[in-house]
Amino acid sequence: MNKYAIWFRWVVWFGIIGNWAFSVAVFINANKVLSFLHLGPVESTIWLFNYSVLLALLSCFYIPAAHNPFRYRVNCWLLIACRLIPATTFFVGVALSYMPHGFLRLGIGDGTVGVIELILLILLLRRGENA
Repeated sequence: MNKYAIWFRWVVWFGIIGNWAFSVAVFINANKVLSFLHLGPVESTIWLFNYSVLLALLSCFYIPAAHNPFRYRVNCWLLIACRLIPATTFFVGVALSYMPHGFLRLGIGDGTVGVIELILLILLLRRGENA
C-alpha cells in the first residue's frame, strides 16, 4: 500500500474520532462545549444536539473510505466535500455576521482536515493502488 493511502487513512480516522468526540461532548454538556469553543451564547442547544447526531452518523460513512480509499472513491470525495462545505459555511456565516466569531474555530478545524484529506487523496490516486 502506498504511503499516501496510509496517511489518508490516518487523517480520515483522526477526523472521525474528532467528530465523535465532539458529539459525545455535546451530549454530556452542550453549554460547556459552546463555552469552551467560545461559540457565543444561544437561546437553545437543540440545534447543537441535532447537529451532533448528524455529524456522528455522517462520520460512519467515512469508515469505508478509511478502510479502502481505492474501492470507495466516491466516499473519499464525499467526505472531503463534507469537510470543506461546512467549513466554508462557517467562514461565510462569520463574515456576514450570521454566526459569532467563535465559529471560525469550527471552520478552521474542518477546513484543515478537509484540505489535508484532499491533498492526500489526489496524491494517492495519482500514485495508484500498487505504488
